[in-house]
Amino acid sequence: MSEFNQWRVVCPHCGDTSTVRSSKQMCDTVREATVTCDNPQCMHSWVAQLVAVRTIAPSINPKPGVFIPLSQRSQAAAQQAASAQMELGMEHPPPRLATG
Repeated sequence: MSEFNQWRVVCPHCGDTSTVRSSKQMCDTVREATVTCDNPQCMHSWVAQLVAVRTIAPSINPKPGVFIPLSQRSQAAAQQAASAQMELGMEHPPPRLATG
């Protein structure tokens, strides 16, 4: 049983529910699924793809070689955080180590 069976997949022709019959990982960011419409008056079958399009929150343990771009919202938040850190760093220099 595939994890796709937990999703509601709608037939693009009749709009009825459909069932994922099988799926396979194509690469680190793409999975293909074979889907069949549950409507006996339609019975359309097709291949669908699940693709990692953008990152909302970066992985704590990223896999080398896998790149999923940050969403615009995440990019803006990262830029704001970097700016805030720079401002904080300029206002509060690091403490000096005692010598001697």
